[in-house]
Amino acid sequence: MDFLSRLKKSGEAHILGVARGLDLSFSQMRALFVLADSQRELAVHELAALLGLSMATCGRAVQSLAKADMVTRREDDQDRRVKRVRLSEHGRQFVDGLLQAHRDAVRECLETLSDHERDQLAQALAPILARGDLPPTTASGC
Repeated sequence: MDFLSRLKKSGEAHILGVARGLDLSFSQMRALFVLADSQRELAVHELAALLGLSMATCGRAVQSLAKADMVTRREDDQDRRVKRVRLSEHGRQFVDGLLQAHRDAVRECLETLSDHERDQLAQALAPILARGDLPPTTASGC
């Protein structure tokens, strides 16, 4: 647990460095990761359900993200009352930057280990990774 806590703290520091200067709420950050993980546009009500937010809260988050050019919004082709959202190119680059910052933090932490310690860690993690039942990488931040 100590090792994982160190990884988490290091990753958070790197991610906060990337996000510095942007006034994004935790809900907005989560929305960006969910949208990055989605293979299609999501209706705002679908995004709200995935995030566990009310429609009003999610709508405000999406509106702010659209103002920041992180997401694009459009009316649904069949029902104009439904708004569909997806990451913009700027949003995709931002999420990619956050994921790269996290990878860099993990790499830095692993570089402090000896070759023997890295081998032991790889052997310990191999059966867990082989199961393939871990959550998607973007949503988990791994």
